[in-house]
Amino acid sequence: VPGWVYAEIAQSEHRLQYISSLPRPLLYLDEATDYLPLVDYHDLKLMKVFANATSPGSKPHRYLKKQIQEAESGSVDIDDEWIRNYYENGFDSKEEGMIKKNAGETSILALAFLLVHHYGNKIKQISISTSDFAVVEIKKKIMDYSSKHNLLNVPTINPISFLSTDVLLARAFRMGMIGEAELIRLRKSTHRKRVICTIRNNDDTVVTVDTMMETGDFLQLLKGNESYDIIF
Repeated sequence: VPGWVYAEIAQSEHRLQYISSLPRPLLYLDEATDYLPLVDYHDLKLMKVFANATSPGSKPHRYLKKQIQEAESGSVDIDDEWIRNYYENGFDSKEEGMIKKNAGETSILALAFLLVHHYGNKIKQISISTSDFAVVEIKKKIMDYSSKHNLLNVPTINPISFLSTDVLLARAFRMGMIGEAELIRLRKSTHRKRVICTIRNNDDTVVTVDTMMETGDFLQLLKGNESYDIIF
């Protein structure tokens, strides 16, 4: 559990109870000390990973972009405390300043790419639970930047995937863990509309669908005869 993620978990007693109930031991990571070894202690490389794990134009992206430009120009040395400073100053505060907005998402996405980069094919699967559509574009941005600038050793076909609410609901419905009424109640409570999925035709061609889908239409997709995969 990365430190920036744990900071958000610790704000909720229910979240703390959930992670303490997990049947496997947890490994707690400190972004300031545990991420650098995954890039052989190359501060500038890690800066670029963090920067690309944020939305373009966002406050954390702008903050690190300036730091990167100064480091590459040689006008300023990279501060030993740059990761802690990034957390404190690069993100807006929420919950009365206790935690930082979007820091947890940035950390977990950066960590996923760092693990694949460092451990290669020893990593078989990384599933990130999120319903934030921004992460789909951010993942693509990291891959594009990494390919152009040789930033990370992460293959185009990689084990990083996302477990969105709709992915989990579709799986639970398919396995008979929830019924129609439960699916409708759970999906409506999340106010989800947009769906990314693929539908396989009879001739094995595949149609990619990225559209706004009401819960009733989503349920009809799951109940229909088409072969489908919910991507997000």
